[in-house]
This record gives sequence, C-alpha cells and structure tokens, in this order.
Amino acid sequence: MKILVISNLFPPHYLGGYEITCGQVCRELERRGHRVVVLTSTHGLIQGAIGGHPGDVRRVLKLYLPFGRPAKLMRARRWWVGRENYRATMDLILRERPDVIFVWSLLRLTLGPAYAAQDSGVPVAYSFNDEYIAGYLPARFGLALRAFSRHVADRVLPNITLRGLTLRNATCISRLLKGNLIARGVPVEDARVIYHGILLDDFPAKPELGGVRMPARVLYVGQLHAYKGVHTLIEAAHMVSSWNGTPAPRVSVVGDGPDAYRRQLHEKAAQGGARVDFVGKVAHAELARIYREHDIFVFPSTWQEPFGLTHLEAMASGTPVISTAGGGHGEFLRDGENALIFEKENAEQLAGHILRLIRDRDLSRRLAIRARAVVEREFSLERYVADLEAFLQETVGDEARNIRKGLAV
Repeated sequence: MKILVISNLFPPHYLGGYEITCGQVCRELERRGHRVVVLTSTHGLIQGAIGGHPGDVRRVLKLYLPFGRPAKLMRARRWWVGRENYRATMDLILRERPDVIFVWSLLRLTLGPAYAAQDSGVPVAYSFNDEYIAGYLPARFGLALRAFSRHVADRVLPNITLRGLTLRNATCISRLLKGNLIARGVPVEDARVIYHGILLDDFPAKPELGGVRMPARVLYVGQLHAYKGVHTLIEAAHMVSSWNGTPAPRVSVVGDGPDAYRRQLHEKAAQGGARVDFVGKVAHAELARIYREHDIFVFPSTWQEPFGLTHLEAMASGTPVISTAGGGHGEFLRDGENALIFEKENAEQLAGHILRLIRDRDLSRRLAIRARAVVEREFSLERYVADLEAFLQETVGDEARNIRKGLAV
C-alpha cells in the first residue's frame, strides 16, 4: 500500500513518546514493503531546513498556535490556518494518490488536513493516542456572552469542529481512552483498541533483572506537571530515608515542565534525606541506558493516562515498576505479578513499596522477569505494527466495498 501519514509533529521534533512511536511505525511499515509519505508541520524548521528522519517527509503544514505557548481555542485563526492546511493536504493527496490516509495527532494542526482527507475520497483511518480530538467538539450553547459567541462561531466557521467529520475507521490505544472519548461525545463507538508496542532491541534487559543496589536508585521519566505526581515520589523517598536501617534512596527525575512546578519539586527535594537529581529532558536514545542504571521505576501519576509507554520501556529493561493504575497502563499492570500498585497521592504506601523492593530481592526479581516476558509476548513494536497494518488493509477493503454498494444502488 501507499500510505499517507498525517501528524502534527514528526521526529526529530516531538513532545513525547507518541510522536516517536509514529516515526517507528512508519519505518516498520516501510520495512514491510509499504510506501509511506509523511505530511507534518513546519514546527522546528530553521530557514526551511529539513532533516532528522529518513524517508519521504513533507514539512509544510502550519500549527495555529506554536507548542510552548498556552493552549487557546482561537477559532478565527483555526479557520484561517485550517484553510491553508486543507489546500496543502489536498494538493499532496492529488499528487501522491495514496491508497489510504492514516491520521495521527491533529493537536494544534487544525482539522483542515482531516477534512481534505475525507473530501478526497481516499480511505481514511485515525489513530487516537490521547483525548486531544475532544477539543474540536462544538461548543455547547450557553447564555453567557463568551459561551454564546463560541457556540455561534462553531456553527458559522466551516470545518473547525468535528460536526462534519466521519471517524468511522479509528483505533484507540486503550479501552480507557475509547471510553473517555465516547463519554465526551466523540463518535468512536466502533473504534478498535490496539495497544502500543515498543522496539525491544532498543530496550535490552540488564544482566541482573530486578537487581537492587544500596542505596537504591529510583527513577521517574515523564513530563513535570502536578498531575504527574512527582511530588508524591519525592515525599515517599524522604520517608524511606527516615526509616532506620535503610540508606537514603537516590531519585532521578528525567523530564521537564513548567517553571512553577519545577520550583515546587526542588523545594520539596531539599526538605528530606533522599538525594534527588533533576536530569531534565534527555534524548529518547539515552533512555535505555538510564532505565538499566536504575533499580526501581516509579510512575506516580494522578490522572488517567491514556497508556503507559514508559512503563513498557522500564519493564523491557528489567527495572521493577511501582505505579498508580488509574490510566490505560492499568490494563496491563498486575499488582504483585509484574508491578506493585499504589493509590495516587499516597506517599506512605509508595514508600512501603519502595522499601519492599529494597529488602525483598526475590520479589524484585520475580516482578522484573514477569514484566519483561509480558512486553516480549504482547507489546512489541512488530506486533503493534502488524495489527495496524491489518487495520489499514481492512479500512481500504471496507471503503472499496462501500463504493461498490453505492454504485449498485
């Protein structure tokens, strides 16, 4: 198949793991014999320079608001930028004539590319990795001036909301995400749940799975926002350091976020005996080494994460996982089998789990071995892309059958 992939960002430019996964999926599809053309935004380009990823990547679309600036709906600008993105997308579709169009994130990209894809008559499939698409739902009616004006704008300005968009062929990365989107009014009742996968070769298991040194090295990887719960991890580490007979753990915080929350974390780190190192954002290629250098991976998020790529990376690396389970990662984590689960914001329970892994080497090793086996069996990139490939082929076949039915009527 010739596949046109549309994404707001594409490596080497990314916000997190999902854009990186998009790049990996494209490479794997090409390895399987498909022709992949990527259409993405100009984000990150300097004087028109293009580079950083092999393959056919067209960086011509526009974001209506750059990343790094606070999110705003900006309806008039979305309409204007959406028109330009519609034309650019339609031009590329007419030139390339793909067999299927595979839409990833449209966050800040507008719905222009999606409407162009739909209007082209080419089969269209969507991959939903978070709830961003709900931000394009029409505003509800309200008597307040701002609510009323938004309601009117969403019905006057064309193609800035989901009202005219068909999402018949879609995948979601977890049952939780699918349910949340449906609850918010996004019509994805027929979406297929396809769990993400990771490149196992990029995350080899360390020689001693589940080994814990003294002092224990504890790791967090992710963005630094209050809803990620990193403050709970620091509190728990200080608790462990205050208990007799236990060397103070060393905590590494990998990631970046707003200044205010980072300052809060630095202040909390200075209030106890645990050593906390703020590493900042690192290249994705460095993460495998970082996972293997640590004894315990903690994910203390307080919100419903759509999935858990960092969990899979740590599990593949042989680093035991302690995590909350309110998100999509709760669909593959099993307490006491491949991870230890704690309640969000419960620093005392988290501290107890850290201490268990420090003192019970057999438990740590069992969790790590089972976790690695789960990733190998169910969450490889090859399995993920095979499922996506089948989904795209079915999308093409379904659309062809629909066309034949229409001609027969």
